Order: sequence, then structure tokens, then C-alpha cells
Amino acid sequence: MIAVDVGNTSLHFLWLDRRGRITKTKIVPTSDASLSGIKGICSGKKESIVVCSVVPGITEIFRKIKKEFNRNTYIVGEDIKVPIKSSYNRHHIGMDRLVAAYAAKKIYKNARIIIDFGTAITFDILSKDGDYEGGLILPGLGSTLKVLSSCALLPKKIELHKTTTLVPKDTKDSINRGIAEGFSAMLNSLIEKYKKILKLNKNAKIIITGGDARFVLPGLKGAVIFDRFLVIKGLFLLAEEFPS
Repeated sequence: MIAVDVGNTSLHFLWLDRRGRITKTKIVPTSDASLSGIKGICSGKKESIVVCSVVPGITEIFRKIKKEFNRNTYIVGEDIKVPIKSSYNRHHIGMDRLVAAYAAKKIYKNARIIIDFGTAITFDILSKDGDYEGGLILPGLGSTLKVLSSCALLPKKIELHKTTTLVPKDTKDSINRGIAEGFSAMLNSLIEKYKKILKLNKNAKIIITGGDARFVLPGLKGAVIFDRFLVIKGLFLLAEEFPS
């Protein structure tokens, strides 16, 4: 199958075999996505396509592809309902948050907190019964970096990178160190706070996902599980319930 995770920054296409193992990946900037381009990526073998999208314009493109392609194409939230109880306003929630929560519930026993590092950082909470209760939305690393880059007196765009310098001596390292230290400190505080609110054991594992997480992971305290492709795994689990 082809699993497609559509975010505000990028479209992630991942080809999965029958066991859910990733065999191929492709990333396309959301701003560059088009009907012809997506059709070209998805053409070839007649795999099922499962799409999780938070971008209405891209969702519409996949609706058109669904009509044109002679294969099973499922859009989460329309063709597939995520089988998880939710207290959140269904008209406001991004399907990626529900899919990640569903995947965490299915894969990780007693998962209660899921943090997803995307265009925004979502800090989501499950009940003891595995129901989706809601959560927080924070600025993402990339979007924060973009804002800081626009203010910095630099001739070139600043990219996220790891720096081991404790006291940076230039703007690029200062911004990157500030993001890594600042976000890890903020999340450590939130994790500690919500563990107390939820009455969780101090060693309760936190599920972390999203590509940008690697810049903050070293600074996170306590037990964490990093699963970069949690949403993709959720799409695979959903596809098993709706076989082609």
C-alpha cells in the first residue's frame, strides 16, 4: 500500500509491504504538490492508497485521484473513520492527531501522552481506556526557525542543525541551540505537569513522533519512545481493517 501523510509543510509518501515494512519513501513540499505530480507518484502498481490529510486543497486532489484511479483509495475521516472515542471537537481536530493516538493505543500498552513534532507540535492525551481526550498545540521547530530567520541579519536561510557548543558564538548556532534547549525545557515542564495531572508514574513512557523530534530528544528527561512513523503505522493498521 501507499500511505500518505499530508502536513502543512510536506507530503510524505511511504510504500509499505504486507507486513507494514517501509520499502520506499518520497517527500514533496506541500507548496509544490499538484494533481499531475501526485498522480505521477502514485501511478504504476495498483496498491491501495491511504491518505491522512490536514490540508483541504490536497485532500481535494486525492478525491479527484480516487475518482480517476481504478484502485482503492481511502481518505481518513471520509472513507475511513478512526475507531477511537474522542472528546475533542471533530470539526477542529486534524486527522493526524487521531491517527497517531490510535496507533499509540494499539502499539504501546498504557500510552497516555503522545507528542508529534510537525509544522506544529501537538501534545495529546489519552484516557486510561485509550480514548482521545485532547491536548495542546505549540509552535513547531521549523516554523519557529522560519520566524527567527526572517529577523536575523543573515544572508542565507538558517537550517535546523545540531550544535554541541554550550555557548554559541554566531547567530546560526545561537538560534539552533536556543530552539533545542528551549523546546526541550518547555516540553520537560509540560510532561512533568501532565504526569501529575494524569497521576502517572514518573517512569511512564512518553510517545514521541515526527522528524524534527531528533533535535529535541537528547534534552528530554525520563522514559521516551521515539517512533518517527507513528502516523504511518496508524494508516497501515487502519488499512488492515479496510482491505483492498
